[in-house]
Amino acid sequence: MNRTSTTSTALLAAGHSSREDMEALLRELGFSAVPVNGRQSLSDLADPVSLCLIDLRENGEALRIARAVRSQHPHAVVIGVADPARPYAAAEAIRAGVFDVLPRPAIASDLRALIANAREQASLAAASPAPRAVESPVYGLVGNSPAMRPVMDLVQRAASGRCGILICGERGSGREMIARAIHTHGPSTAPFVQVDCSAPVPEEVELELFGVMIKRPGGVAPERRSLERIRRGSRLHDAVGGVLFLENVSELSARAQARLVRVMRDREVFIEEARHRISMDVRVIASADASLGAALEEGRLRPDLHERLSLIRIDLPSLRQRREDIPMLATHFLKDICQANGKPIKTLTRPALTLLSALPWRGNVPELKGMLERLILLVPQGLIRLEDVLMHTQLDGSVSTVRADMTLRQARARFETEYIGAVLQHQHGRIADAAKVLGVQRTNLYRKMRRLNLMRPRGGA
Repeated sequence: MNRTSTTSTALLAAGHSSREDMEALLRELGFSAVPVNGRQSLSDLADPVSLCLIDLRENGEALRIARAVRSQHPHAVVIGVADPARPYAAAEAIRAGVFDVLPRPAIASDLRALIANAREQASLAAASPAPRAVESPVYGLVGNSPAMRPVMDLVQRAASGRCGILICGERGSGREMIARAIHTHGPSTAPFVQVDCSAPVPEEVELELFGVMIKRPGGVAPERRSLERIRRGSRLHDAVGGVLFLENVSELSARAQARLVRVMRDREVFIEEARHRISMDVRVIASADASLGAALEEGRLRPDLHERLSLIRIDLPSLRQRREDIPMLATHFLKDICQANGKPIKTLTRPALTLLSALPWRGNVPELKGMLERLILLVPQGLIRLEDVLMHTQLDGSVSTVRADMTLRQARARFETEYIGAVLQHQHGRIADAAKVLGVQRTNLYRKMRRLNLMRPRGGA
């Protein structure tokens, strides 16, 4: 057996009900287990600590120990053991510094693989500085808003593991981009295989996923002793060793869900044409929108599939919940779109970026990209001004009323009404901040607001 060094010390944070099994697991890997609890000081340990195994059923105490270990023994690998039915515990553990989470019951081969992954990642990090994904479009992620920082942190912490991840957010909020960021931040040579579960013909999705149709009524699984069957060339087979990304997972058919649960549970499949079994080393990442809760309540999404997929859950903010990122995103997308279409790179003025930041963006990132594509095509000059954005956009969900058949005075009045109103909304009614953005004196802004009927009973000062 490929054991670790018998001189290695491993901390064990577990309750009485699970301590014996977890101690046996550590001994099987050659570790000397040292139980710890909230009353014992970790700094009193004489031997260097290389591993800490934590039972996440201990809730707050487990997270406190994880943070203490990361602080006092920064080179130790911290791994948690969690129940698949408690995805939020796993997500909190990742945020607390746990490297990865094993589903209960943990087995020695999975723990050994996580330890090897953690040590490889540490050696790579020592050789080169970590990429600054928060401030630059590394891994395709752009933004530094308060709403995105926890997402960025969770992506980096969860990327090197193999447990299931559920990405929840509105359509167009960047769920696929987050999945690809997790994949890119992990093993670089592993495949990323994508399946859209919302195709109009459910049987086609099942055939694409497994490569073979199994006729079973109503999503009923086969006998316990048999393995699920797939074919070479199926999306599941293509994803071996890498990531399988299931978009809109709640729209997967009941039969396909039952088969997928079986694959994730057994971690083995039977190859139909080769007549032999293979190990299914596949990390499944799934995405869902706000209808996830209704799908669970109505029985359209199996609870056991949800539990296995959501061991770590990432809640992605909509674009309107991360307005601070819109100028950075718009500038980044504008440059990419210009380069992709072979056009000179254009620039958005600061007032134009301010207006973009104030728009509702109900369609999220695709709507922003569509707007920028229109501006690139329809604005002849290299500088995209606020007037250009107003001419080709919507404010508060209605089509802009600045039209080519208006007089200059009418267009200017409409322009000022819409723009000043949008800036006031973006600044939450704070007159001083709005005046600074508009580049006018506060007294002049008050005068304009009275003239344009924009005064409110209680405006911010």
